[in-house]
Amino acid sequence: MTDDPVNLEDRFRELFAHLGLRRAHVAGGYALDAVTLARALPDAIASITLVCPYRLPSEPFARLGDRVLFVYGDSGPNSTSVPRVLAELPRARSFQLRDYADAAWADAVAERRAEIEPVLLDFLALGQDVAPVPLDAGAGTCAGITYRVAGSGPPLVLLPLSLARSQWDPLLETLSTRYTTVLLGGAHLGFVPTLESRMRGGYQTVVRNVVEAAAPHAGERVVEVGCGSGAVIRWLARHLGPANPLVGVDVNDYLLREAADLTRQAGLDQQITFERGDAEELPLPSDSFDVTLSFTVMEELDAERMMAELVRITRPGGRIGVVVRATDMLPWLNLDLPDALQRAVDGVTGAGADVRGCSDRSLYGRFVAAGLQDLVMGPQFGTDTAARSPERLRLFAARIAQGLPRQESDAFREHVRRAVEAGTMVWAEPYHCATGRKPTPTRVQRPSG
Repeated sequence: MTDDPVNLEDRFRELFAHLGLRRAHVAGGYALDAVTLARALPDAIASITLVCPYRLPSEPFARLGDRVLFVYGDSGPNSTSVPRVLAELPRARSFQLRDYADAAWADAVAERRAEIEPVLLDFLALGQDVAPVPLDAGAGTCAGITYRVAGSGPPLVLLPLSLARSQWDPLLETLSTRYTTVLLGGAHLGFVPTLESRMRGGYQTVVRNVVEAAAPHAGERVVEVGCGSGAVIRWLARHLGPANPLVGVDVNDYLLREAADLTRQAGLDQQITFERGDAEELPLPSDSFDVTLSFTVMEELDAERMMAELVRITRPGGRIGVVVRATDMLPWLNLDLPDALQRAVDGVTGAGADVRGCSDRSLYGRFVAAGLQDLVMGPQFGTDTAARSPERLRLFAARIAQGLPRQESDAFREHVRRAVEAGTMVWAEPYHCATGRKPTPTRVQRPSG
């Protein structure tokens, strides 16, 4: 992906031309995909539905008027994102999920299907100017984007839903009875590019330090709990060599499919195997791994249950390493911002955490409470520069800029632009990191005689 000059806008244009989609309904959740498609093919979008999107600009959707539908929760890290956009899109439609924690990992289509399905179908039915397209059912790839076609009727293009574990699966059968559904995926859409690019930047140093502290030896079995797109475990395969069997576990079928595809493309599928499993209840035998690792997963679920599972599957004498985003620390930016703008930037929150999750210094107490020994604990920064990680800078700067009012956002982007031109753009994102060894049970000496 790093050597591929084709941008996502061009990929969308090529895909729509390949499928013969002159005008289509669109639905998604990952903000970057939706924004890019709206900018690339504005005249091809008959309507767009966004489920639990996180921090996106209003500008790309302004020309769509009332042909935009936002579905979002009333609590959680994402809950303030959509209302801010709605204030700038007075004609846009919205549906709020009451008593629902909105987050990047929210599985809203599965958890609130009874509410979302009728709202979505009613909204799509308003667009009567979309002609059916004669697409054969099946799968294919175009411009690096995979697609699966099902059903018949007006076309409905389904983009990924951030980190939702079920994605669109609960609604696919219903939607395909009314529409020609075109489900998109691949390494260039959704969270996959974010997870992949992260391991090409300073985050790799954080991962490397934790792995070296856990010190896998040749022949030891290693598992990554919450492997996502497989970026870390593929790096592990190269870093450790072929002597270590590796297992990647994730609850998200969408990410597991992408992880398996990328692993095959890298020629590492003989060393790495993938399993579907929930980190709170892992489908793995007790005492079965020498090294158990997890990177930025414990924020999103019940940290206490996950910690217990990590300990359970690790053999006595084995090591456990965990990294979480440090929401109790601020990112560091090498920008000379005015005081008021600096305070505004510092006030922009990140992805947040589940109420039961761990994204702060409490990680260290959890390792102590779990009885782990030989502890190595402390915060680390994933440091990047504009020259080294231009893709990461685009995502990082956009996350902050889109959390600011328009005037402050423009000023922040201008400071970033100047720093890039001057060659001084450096930033660092904070993480809490810990490793420890599972104790070996002490044998009780029986008295002789």
